[in-house]
Amino acid sequence: MEYTKITLKKNEEHRIKSGHLWVFSNEIEKLDKKIPAGSIVDVYSSKNEFLGKGFFNPNTLISVRLLTSKNEEIDFNFFRNKILTAKQLRDKIYPYKKAFRLVHSESDYLPGLIIDKYNDSYSIQLNCAGLKNYFEMISEILKSDLHAKNIILRNDTPSRKLEGLEKIKRQIFGDSCEEIIDDGMFRLKVNLLEGQKTGIYLDQSENRHSIIPLCKNSEVLDCFCNDGGFSLAALSGGAMKVISVDISEESLNRYRENLSINQFDSSRTEIVNDDVFKFLKSAVEQNHKFDLVVLDPPSFTKSKKNIPQAKKGYFTINYSAFRLIKDGGFIATSSCSHHISENDFLEIILNSALKSKRKFSILKTAGASADHPVHPMMPETKYLKFVLIKITD
Repeated sequence: MEYTKITLKKNEEHRIKSGHLWVFSNEIEKLDKKIPAGSIVDVYSSKNEFLGKGFFNPNTLISVRLLTSKNEEIDFNFFRNKILTAKQLRDKIYPYKKAFRLVHSESDYLPGLIIDKYNDSYSIQLNCAGLKNYFEMISEILKSDLHAKNIILRNDTPSRKLEGLEKIKRQIFGDSCEEIIDDGMFRLKVNLLEGQKTGIYLDQSENRHSIIPLCKNSEVLDCFCNDGGFSLAALSGGAMKVISVDISEESLNRYRENLSINQFDSSRTEIVNDDVFKFLKSAVEQNHKFDLVVLDPPSFTKSKKNIPQAKKGYFTINYSAFRLIKDGGFIATSSCSHHISENDFLEIILNSALKSKRKFSILKTAGASADHPVHPMMPETKYLKFVLIKITD
């Protein structure tokens, strides 16, 4: 099949040749806005070298999202091979897990496509215009090759607005949107239709496990606890007391369900429906001390213009954590804002420690779990930063 040809300006092909998958509108010689959004186009250099095929959108800064550098058809077999290759990788790194991210967008060379697996239920996000033309095909692959019993469409992300797409979420196959998954050390109830992101935060799975050995007989503060993933990890590690704080009563209700599912002793838990910033300020004023403080906030910025405000927010909560931690205690702190670099985040942590006059060592720096691979030429795919700290005062 022949596709519309897109030609880049002179010397704009170098980043694409190095492996980056996005072509920006200002890199195209002549941006033809008559080409329908979501069309597949062939991309050529100014010297008429074929560079690849991708989804085109004339109305966004990212005009082309490349699917392949080969001159191949974008059809059922193309998507089937990509999805099954992604599945083989997850089966290799997680041979016993039944819940993981199956397809991670650009990192699995399927730009804009997110598929999360929860047992035999699948949650799909389509974050670029071109994918809407292949949704039925993708669903059929999940049913025929991966034996999906339920498929839920979670097209409710802010990025869809940038692509000119409406937000929508619905069950498109099967009759259940709930699953109870085994996280390795505890169980989690997941609502694929109403839960956070595509159900739960799968990207923090391995980081949650990393705090378990630190929690025996400890008092833990879990800030922005959401459905309680880190709180459950602390309890499974033998924490004496876990205080879990979140502003969302809906999230806390899901956490309460997870406590019940795991039959954890409720006397070891305290659930606080409050703004974390206010709670931390009050805890500092009361000189409350903890053995472990967990900070797992939502993204503080979705754009570059809000970076200064986001840095201030990260500093505030980390500075509070250093003031609340006992001598010899631990802090597990995260940022999921991809506009905040790892170096920026580490600098915020250092400045927080300096101001609080605390000494520390870093036990671990990590990103998302291995089912969220990072494309080496696309720093945009490396969004999560996780730092585990030991206070050495």
